[in-house]
Amino acid sequence: MFTNLEDHGGNFRNILETEFSNAQNVQIASGYASLDLIQDFSGRFRNIASQGGNAKLLLGMAFYEGLGKKKLDAVNKLHSELNSINKNSGVYVTNGRRYHGKVYRFYDEHSSKVYVGSSNFSFNGTRGNIECTVPVVDETQRAQVIHFLNDLYSNYSIPIDHAEIMVPGKENAFSKKVEQAWKSIQTYDTATIDRHSLPYFDLNLEHVVKKEKSSLNVYFGKGRLNNKTGKIAPRPWYEIEIIANKDINSLEIYPKGDFLAYTDDGYVLPMRTQGDYNKNIRSKKSLQIFGIWLKGKLEHNGALKKYEPVTLDVLEEYERKSLRLHKISEGNYFMSF
Repeated sequence: MFTNLEDHGGNFRNILETEFSNAQNVQIASGYASLDLIQDFSGRFRNIASQGGNAKLLLGMAFYEGLGKKKLDAVNKLHSELNSINKNSGVYVTNGRRYHGKVYRFYDEHSSKVYVGSSNFSFNGTRGNIECTVPVVDETQRAQVIHFLNDLYSNYSIPIDHAEIMVPGKENAFSKKVEQAWKSIQTYDTATIDRHSLPYFDLNLEHVVKKEKSSLNVYFGKGRLNNKTGKIAPRPWYEIEIIANKDINSLEIYPKGDFLAYTDDGYVLPMRTQGDYNKNIRSKKSLQIFGIWLKGKLEHNGALKKYEPVTLDVLEEYERKSLRLHKISEGNYFMSF
């Protein structure tokens, strides 16, 4: 056991130093990595690759949360160097789901050493924080972890040079086209609508967010190919739609096709329902318009941080778990959240 405490196994960094020196191959899959460790161990990754071994590093959260410019430059450089030496080596990111685990494997043709725990490939993970990382000694469990690790690299990850990784603080949350569309959204005086006598229905968002990669969290699904860069990028952060179940979309007051949503904060959003039974509720000009409004409310409230999923905890922090639509007239609704 290695906890970064002297009385409980000491620093995990010491284990990394030893294992890198002896290993013929290395696979590391970590949620996060720090710039200093990437720089400190780049030479050792290259040494393993140059001696005919596989040297792989996976960053599990980078595709969706981005990397600082210096760190991105460092991992791109490392990937290029490793891949030029050995096509089976390089730096990878997960695509389709975020990966938050921490697994370290050092191996040759005869044996494998595997460590699993809480230690990210970072200064804090290997030295600064109190962590708990242990060697996997049971042969059956070790084989299962190795199988998982290989599957993670093969089926859930892409080389970092195939991915469009954002640099936080420098990216645009939505494109200029969508930004212009949002700026063109009409506004109105909310006092002109008395909704208290209007019929309404509620869309239960608690049910939606419990589903993996729900329609509010499509950002965390598999990315799309950017035809301009030739790289895979996450779907737009504000892209959402809401799926209404049969109990809702069969209601007489449920909108069918195009409609206008007069929001509780004074916007007039062009909306539409489409798909089987008109179950998909989305904004008309762009799927992001609806998301700018709904996710924007969560962000402005402080319940949601950009590039984090909308969860039940987020809705509880916001103190609202449903979206309500009052029918004003045919094709016109008052929408509150």
